[in-house]
Amino acid sequence: HSRRSRGGWRPARVHSASFTRATLRPHTMAGDSDMPNGKVEPDWKTGADGEAEIQCCVGFGAGIAKDFRRRRPLYGDDWSRGTGVGLKIFAPATYIFFASVLPALTFGEQFREETQELFSIPHILCATAIAGVLQSIFGGQPLLIVGVAEPIVLVYYYMFKYADGQSDLGPELFRPFCTWVLIFTALMHFVLAFANASEYINAFTRFSGETFGTLIALLFLQAAVKGLKDEFEEPHDAPVAYRMVNGIWSVFLATALVLLAIFLMGARKWHVGRPWLRALIADYGAFIAVIVITCVSYAVEAPDGVTWDLPTRVACKQIYDKEVTDTWKTTKHLGDVPAGQVAVALVPALIITVLFFFDHNVSAQLAQVDDFNLEKPPAYHYDFLLQGLNTLLLGLLGLPPTNGVLPQAPMHTRSLMGVGQDRSKPGAADVVLEQRMSNLIQSVLVGICLFISPVIKLMPRAVLWGYFVFMAIESFPGNQFIHRLTLFVMDIQSLRRGESQPAYVDLVPMGDTQKFTVIQLTALGAVYGVTWAGVYGIAFPLLIMALVPLRQHLIVKWFPAASLRHLDTAEDVEEIIEEDGPNVDHKLDKFSGGGVLDGAGAFVQKKHEAPVEERMNRQ
Repeated sequence: HSRRSRGGWRPARVHSASFTRATLRPHTMAGDSDMPNGKVEPDWKTGADGEAEIQCCVGFGAGIAKDFRRRRPLYGDDWSRGTGVGLKIFAPATYIFFASVLPALTFGEQFREETQELFSIPHILCATAIAGVLQSIFGGQPLLIVGVAEPIVLVYYYMFKYADGQSDLGPELFRPFCTWVLIFTALMHFVLAFANASEYINAFTRFSGETFGTLIALLFLQAAVKGLKDEFEEPHDAPVAYRMVNGIWSVFLATALVLLAIFLMGARKWHVGRPWLRALIADYGAFIAVIVITCVSYAVEAPDGVTWDLPTRVACKQIYDKEVTDTWKTTKHLGDVPAGQVAVALVPALIITVLFFFDHNVSAQLAQVDDFNLEKPPAYHYDFLLQGLNTLLLGLLGLPPTNGVLPQAPMHTRSLMGVGQDRSKPGAADVVLEQRMSNLIQSVLVGICLFISPVIKLMPRAVLWGYFVFMAIESFPGNQFIHRLTLFVMDIQSLRRGESQPAYVDLVPMGDTQKFTVIQLTALGAVYGVTWAGVYGIAFPLLIMALVPLRQHLIVKWFPAASLRHLDTAEDVEEIIEEDGPNVDHKLDKFSGGGVLDGAGAFVQKKHEAPVEERMNRQ
């Protein structure tokens, strides 16, 4: 007996074979096949309409045209489905809003420190809101959540270091320099979109996806450690003892937030409270933890007569402050950037393009994995074109760029399962409400946050650093790479009856598993190591993209196909242990617990039997 785990890498492929109109079932159960016009049309997943297959670099704009042709007839239905469920749409909308705004605040604080306040929280909130509204209204796949991500923070850090060291740039021309970068980035997006380059995402496998995800987790942890270390140096003009108290209290608050958030997000397994209450606490666990820890932070106050905060609190400017409004004047200074530096802007533009091509498309894939059983077709080519237009607009406004973000994109799709359905009917809870309203609502709410900076400034910075740690931890469940690393120290024979383990543990020779893991760990170390290479660290997205051909052309030659089928598969298969292992200590039974951490990055997946022939071979 076996089952598929919650939370695996499961990319949705680009179904180029075709679509005239999706098999829509508005406001009905999955399985009904009537179209709004009463006709039964071919399913876009089957390729039954006979359209020519899209090929990379063949047919200028053919992919965009096809995406537009497939999604255009569904546009009205996207809105009617969202409005048709009434106030029920606010549950998933607010859920994903909190999942979007907390990282935005954290990245904003990180931007403020890395760019000498040239970019800060208002800029990130504004960029996130604008991009979200555009994606919800004009996007091909409205379920895709966009925002500022950790990799772009790192890229901007290196760009600032470069600009700060150039006598003809400096901090004064950093924003105009960034605008030139984003103009070139947008042009490169247009070239890739019209060249149908998004067809290449079929080559993105678990190997590259999980390596990238683990890198992001490492960057989150790195940012948190750096932020907490800086708390021991704040305020700079305060006595050493005061700074020490600030640092220790900040570490305590950050740790408490992580533990409380993890505890609350496991509320579905509690035996206290009604099911709806446990579900509410689990869904909003991270946000509740932020509120609670923010209140706790006021238990320690600064001495009377000093102007310092204890602990250090978030510095969030008003949207109308001069430091923020100066951003809108960036285009006036484009001509002040020397021609030589404009040419240099091509380098980071290429790097950001490579980063977005990978990150944006992977986020889009995971928002529409096959297990979600979406009825409407993807629009990878069209959405990447929109990503280029979005980048151009934000650049001209003097704002940082956005792209599809993880884990918010699949979280959004998952939150829409069963909305507006009669959950008493079989399969109703698995039907995704495909619409545009929830993305639009959450984007507008992010924009409203621009006008509540006095509330945001009540938060201690330690909460943001703790949230970074929390996001890193939440990215681990379902990451097979992380599980394979634990096999180096895990005693498999200690598993108990009823516990589960990935099927690859038995189906793949341990030597192949360890070899594959070492290669992946080396690749991760190489990419992460480059981020420490000073200003040259900006090249790290190129190494991320290099993981794809590495897997396609080299790794495939080093392992048997049977091993790769399980180590780099698109789906997780887990077995339930039928009897206790020989190393089980039954004295610990009363302390043992079951289940796994259902992280924010976890995906809803259905039970899946291991192939019969493989189970027979193993026996």
